[in-house]
Amino acid sequence: MEENWLETFKGQHVTIITLLGSEERTDPGTLLRISDGWVQLVKDNGEMILVPTTAIRIIKLLDMTQTTPGLPITNQTPINNKVYEPNAQAI
Repeated sequence: MEENWLETFKGQHVTIITLLGSEERTDPGTLLRISDGWVQLVKDNGEMILVPTTAIRIIKLLDMTQTTPGLPITNQTPINNKVYEPNAQAI
C-alpha cells in the first residue's frame, strides 16, 4: 500500500484553521497523525484533539523542522543532446 504523502508532515508545528458553521477556530500544535478523514494534533497547551478533515479550512505549516523529499520523475523522455549539424549526412 502506498504511503500517504501527507505523512511527511508528521511532527511539524502547524496551525489548523477549521470552519464549523459560521464559527472559525484556530488550533496551533504538533501534527501527530493524518489518516482517512482525521488529523490528530497535540495542541501547544498539551490537549490532544482529533479534527475531521471535512472541517479543516487550511493547515498552516509554522516551523519546517524537516524537509520533504521531492518525488522522483519517472517515464521521462530522454533528452537529445546531439549537436545539430544541418549539412551532415544521414546515417
